[in-house]
Order: sequence, then structure tokens, then C-alpha cells
Amino acid sequence: MAINDTVVHDWDWWAYQFRVVHRQGIEGIDAWDDRLVAFVVHALGLRPGERLLDLACGSGVHARRLARCGLDVVGLDVAPSLVRYCTGQAAAEGLEGVTFVEGDMRTLTYREEFDAVVVLSTSFGFFDDETNQRVLDSIARALKPSGRVLLQLLDPVTFIEWLTQSATHREERAEGVYLTESWFDPATFVCHSLFRFTDDDGVTHLWSDHERIRIYTLPELRRMFDQAGLEMRAAYGDMSLPPVAYGPDCHGQMIVVGKRIGSVQT
Repeated sequence: MAINDTVVHDWDWWAYQFRVVHRQGIEGIDAWDDRLVAFVVHALGLRPGERLLDLACGSGVHARRLARCGLDVVGLDVAPSLVRYCTGQAAAEGLEGVTFVEGDMRTLTYREEFDAVVVLSTSFGFFDDETNQRVLDSIARALKPSGRVLLQLLDPVTFIEWLTQSATHREERAEGVYLTESWFDPATFVCHSLFRFTDDDGVTHLWSDHERIRIYTLPELRRMFDQAGLEMRAAYGDMSLPPVAYGPDCHGQMIVVGKRIGSVQT
């Protein structure tokens, strides 16, 4: 290809580029993943033999770690490239107890199959409010009675403060240069991001769409949990162990833990 050629990709290409290629080069990512999985196991009280759904599982690093803890794990992602990668990684490691499937969180059909569901790495909030509520409703339906859920989310205050300081982020990596342009709409509490990647051959890669993430406050999430038939049991401000409650002195992120109560809508 000639220098300065431009290629437009769908999300499947970008999912692999971000969740696998870019992610592998993040300094300290393995230690971060270990901390997150240890926190999830503790916060949800997970026990060997329980069945867990890792929704929007990405590169599968957390699903595979959770399987090594003795859990029966299903990792679901909308990107076929990631499902293929995850399946190959699990096979190469000879890892049993984890299955990866292609699927859209908006059309889950599971009914009372899981002891726990997790949505990690701020992968909740990609849609409008009505659709995000339906996703949470489907999570509740996927849980067994008294099943647990954990969402790892952006903290609105910390995120908006960060965004006002770095709305354009440029990152030079071994594979090329990433440029992310983000803006926040206070009328909708949605963060929008455009992605651009220029590889070492001078080819610029664009996405045919752009990312939208609805940033929720804790009171909003409580109402959404109530509507879904979930009881919010705790909210934490980071991945520390022992856990630290979400509040004025600890809100680097927002991790909410809930439990299914009674019957849920079918």
C-alpha cells in the first residue's frame, strides 16, 4: 500500500486491534488483570464449581483466569475475531472449564443458568437508556435465584475530570500510532470517542462508526437494578482488597455488586 492510504473497518477489526494487539502492550496489564480477578472472586464470593457468564469478555483474559479458579465460565462477545482468539488461547493452554461464544448482549436468551454474571472493563452502557436497561433485565433473567452480578464502570466525576484534561489522546506503540478524540455531552451523559490508528506502513485505519458510552451515576444504577429485579448490595471505588466503599474518598472507578431477588420479568 502507498503511504497515507486510508482503510475503514467495522467493529470486529477494531475489537481485535484494541482488545488483543493494543492491550498486550500495556505496561503492568498482567498484574492489573490478576488484581481484578482476585477482587471479583472476593466481591462475589465465588466458589469452585459455580457457573459464571463473562459478558463482553473481550480477549478472554479474565474468563480464563476465572476458569483457573475452578469456575465453569462462559465468555460471550459480539466480535467474531475475539471469540476465535479466545477459543484458540484456551485450547493452546489446555484449559478446561471455559467456553467462548459469539453473541450480542442485547439479545441474551439465557434463563436461570448462571450463579454469577460479570461485565468488566467498562463494557456496560454502549446503548441508549432503554436498551441498557434491557441488557440489565436480561442479566437478571440469566441468573439463578439469588445469583450475583458485578459491573465494573467508569466513575462519572473522575472520568469527566480526566476528559477535560485530555480530550485528544495520542499514543505511540510498536505497531503504530493510536489517536483517540473524545467529547462528553452533558445533556445526555454520553461520552463519544473517535478512533484512528496509523500503522508502521503509513496506513491510517478508521472505524465506520464511533463509540458511545452512557456514564451512569450510582442513584441511576440503583433505579435500574430495582427495575430489573436486582438488589444492589454494595458499591466500591476501586479494586482494593479488602474492598473500599464507593464515596467521596474513593471513586477512581465504580464497581457495583448486586443479587437477583425473587422472580424477574420473562
